[in-house]
Amino acid sequence: MKCPIYTFGDSHADFGWRNIPGVIIKYFGPKTMYGFGKRKEIIVKDIPKNAIAVFSYGEIDCRCHVNKYQPWENTIDNLVREYIETIKLNSEIHRNIYIYGVPPPVRKGSASEVSAFPFIGSDDERLSYVKYMNEKLENSPYRFINIYRNYSDEDGFLNMMMSDGHVHITNEIYLLEWLERNTNEMG
Repeated sequence: MKCPIYTFGDSHADFGWRNIPGVIIKYFGPKTMYGFGKRKEIIVKDIPKNAIAVFSYGEIDCRCHVNKYQPWENTIDNLVREYIETIKLNSEIHRNIYIYGVPPPVRKGSASEVSAFPFIGSDDERLSYVKYMNEKLENSPYRFINIYRNYSDEDGFLNMMMSDGHVHITNEIYLLEWLERNTNEMG
């Protein structure tokens, strides 16, 4: 990479990125897209002008919260709208912004469930939430890092061989390939 990359967000801003040279991780804890969108916080003000800012939120929303609110499509539309509004505020300070797609969801029975962050909804429902959210994010005005199919199994769920055994991507090979292929337009 010819310029530093700063990742901002939940644990997915860390997992998968941590072994890539030139990446500076700004992990804010188990935060949601909802909370980030509501806070309207500027978080890119202290990064170098030539750096790439990557925003990573949404997995927790899709796994734990979207199912509680119906119709879920409206819920995701609202989450993404507020998220993009907050990213827009950040883009007024720093122009080189990317959105990292929500990783494939996990089948409930294949990963340990943490009581504070439960799997709400059926596997197929959560798969629909993630795919719909990624579609909305990809159609935003910001560049989209889409590595979903590289990390999913044939049914669209997280390939557990590429994970930490829970919900995180740990093998950075496809993320690194994506970055290398898109390096010329970055920075």
